[in-house]
Amino acid sequence: MSQVSIDELNWGLVAWIIPLVGGILGFVMKPNSNYVKHWSYLSISFGIVIIVVSVILDLLSLATMILLPLFIIIRALNILVGLVFIIVWIIGIVRERNSIYWRPQIIYDVAKMLGAQ
Repeated sequence: MSQVSIDELNWGLVAWIIPLVGGILGFVMKPNSNYVKHWSYLSISFGIVIIVVSVILDLLSLATMILLPLFIIIRALNILVGLVFIIVWIIGIVRERNSIYWRPQIIYDVAKMLGAQ
Protein backbone atom coordinates (compact mmCIF):
# COMPACT_ATOMS: atom_id res chain seq x y z
CA MET A 1 0.00 0.00 0.00
CA SER A 2 1.38 3.40 -0.93
CA GLN A 3 1.61 6.24 1.54
CA VAL A 4 -1.65 8.14 1.97
CA SER A 5 -1.50 11.85 2.82
CA ILE A 6 -3.37 13.40 5.74
CA ASP A 7 -5.53 15.30 3.25
CA GLU A 8 -6.52 12.06 1.51
CA LEU A 9 -7.24 10.42 4.88
CA ASN A 10 -9.50 13.32 5.83
CA TRP A 11 -11.39 13.23 2.51
CA GLY A 12 -11.70 9.46 2.80
CA LEU A 13 -13.28 9.97 6.22
CA VAL A 14 -15.63 12.65 4.91
CA ALA A 15 -16.60 10.36 2.04
CA TRP A 16 -17.44 7.46 4.34
CA ILE A 17 -18.93 9.35 7.27
CA ILE A 18 -21.60 11.01 5.10
CA PRO A 19 -22.97 8.24 2.87
CA LEU A 20 -23.80 9.32 -0.68
CA VAL A 21 -23.14 13.07 -0.27
CA GLY A 22 -19.67 12.56 1.23
CA GLY A 23 -18.77 10.27 -1.65
CA ILE A 24 -19.75 12.88 -4.18
CA LEU A 25 -17.74 15.50 -2.27
CA GLY A 26 -14.74 13.15 -2.26
CA PHE A 27 -14.90 12.77 -6.04
CA VAL A 28 -15.14 16.51 -6.54
CA MET A 29 -12.39 17.49 -4.11
CA LYS A 30 -9.86 14.69 -4.76
CA PRO A 31 -10.55 13.23 -8.21
CA ASN A 32 -7.00 11.85 -8.67
CA SER A 33 -6.63 10.06 -5.32
CA ASN A 34 -7.22 6.31 -5.51
CA TYR A 35 -7.71 6.20 -1.73
CA VAL A 36 -10.46 8.83 -1.79
CA LYS A 37 -12.01 7.24 -4.88
CA HIS A 38 -12.22 3.89 -3.09
CA TRP A 39 -14.04 5.36 -0.10
CA SER A 40 -16.16 7.62 -2.31
CA TYR A 41 -17.41 4.67 -4.36
CA LEU A 42 -18.17 2.77 -1.17
CA SER A 43 -19.94 5.80 0.30
CA ILE A 44 -22.14 6.29 -2.73
CA SER A 45 -23.01 2.60 -2.96
CA PHE A 46 -23.62 2.40 0.81
CA GLY A 47 -26.02 5.35 0.50
CA ILE A 48 -27.80 3.67 -2.40
CA VAL A 49 -28.11 0.38 -0.48
CA ILE A 50 -29.50 2.23 2.56
CA ILE A 51 -32.10 4.05 0.46
CA VAL A 52 -33.19 0.98 -1.54
CA VAL A 53 -33.49 -1.30 1.49
CA SER A 54 -35.31 1.38 3.50
CA VAL A 55 -37.80 2.03 0.71
CA ILE A 56 -38.47 -1.69 0.25
CA LEU A 57 -39.00 -2.26 3.97
CA ASP A 58 -41.22 0.82 4.26
CA LEU A 59 -43.35 -0.32 1.33
CA LEU A 60 -43.65 -3.78 2.87
CA SER A 61 -44.61 -2.12 6.12
CA LEU A 62 -47.35 -0.14 4.41
CA ALA A 63 -48.58 -3.21 2.55
CA THR A 64 -48.87 -5.25 5.74
CA MET A 65 -50.53 -2.64 7.98
CA ILE A 66 -53.77 -4.60 7.90
CA LEU A 67 -52.09 -7.81 9.08
CA LEU A 68 -50.77 -6.75 12.48
CA PRO A 69 -48.47 -9.74 13.18
CA LEU A 70 -46.78 -9.44 9.78
CA PHE A 71 -46.56 -5.66 10.21
CA ILE A 72 -44.77 -6.10 13.55
CA ILE A 73 -42.32 -8.56 12.00
CA ILE A 74 -41.53 -6.16 9.12
CA ARG A 75 -41.05 -3.23 11.54
CA ALA A 76 -38.74 -5.37 13.71
CA LEU A 77 -36.79 -6.34 10.58
CA ASN A 78 -36.55 -2.65 9.70
CA ILE A 79 -35.02 -1.91 13.10
CA LEU A 80 -32.55 -4.82 12.80
CA VAL A 81 -31.49 -3.72 9.34
CA GLY A 82 -30.94 -0.21 10.68
CA LEU A 83 -28.68 -1.62 13.41
CA VAL A 84 -26.74 -3.60 10.81
CA PHE A 85 -26.25 -0.42 8.76
CA ILE A 86 -24.93 1.40 11.82
CA ILE A 87 -22.52 -1.45 12.60
CA VAL A 88 -21.26 -1.55 8.99
CA TRP A 89 -20.88 2.23 9.05
CA ILE A 90 -18.82 2.13 12.27
CA ILE A 91 -16.65 -0.73 10.96
CA GLY A 92 -16.09 1.33 7.81
CA ILE A 93 -14.99 4.35 9.84
CA VAL A 94 -12.51 2.20 11.78
CA ARG A 95 -11.19 0.60 8.57
CA GLU A 96 -10.85 3.97 6.86
CA ARG A 97 -8.99 5.44 9.83
CA ASN A 98 -6.57 2.50 9.69
CA SER A 99 -6.10 2.94 5.90
CA ILE A 100 -7.47 -0.53 5.17
CA TYR A 101 -9.01 -0.92 1.73
CA TRP A 102 -12.24 -2.57 2.83
CA ARG A 103 -14.56 -4.41 0.45
CA PRO A 104 -17.87 -5.25 2.18
CA GLN A 105 -19.81 -7.76 0.07
CA ILE A 106 -23.00 -6.12 -1.17
CA ILE A 107 -21.73 -2.56 -0.91
CA TYR A 108 -18.59 -3.33 -2.91
CA ASP A 109 -20.64 -5.17 -5.54
CA VAL A 110 -22.78 -2.06 -6.01
CA ALA A 111 -19.62 0.07 -6.12
CA LYS A 112 -18.21 -2.15 -8.89
CA MET A 113 -21.42 -1.63 -10.87
CA LEU A 114 -20.86 2.12 -10.44
CA GLY A 115 -17.36 1.78 -11.89
CA ALA A 116 -15.00 1.20 -8.95
CA GLN A 117 -11.78 -0.63 -9.69
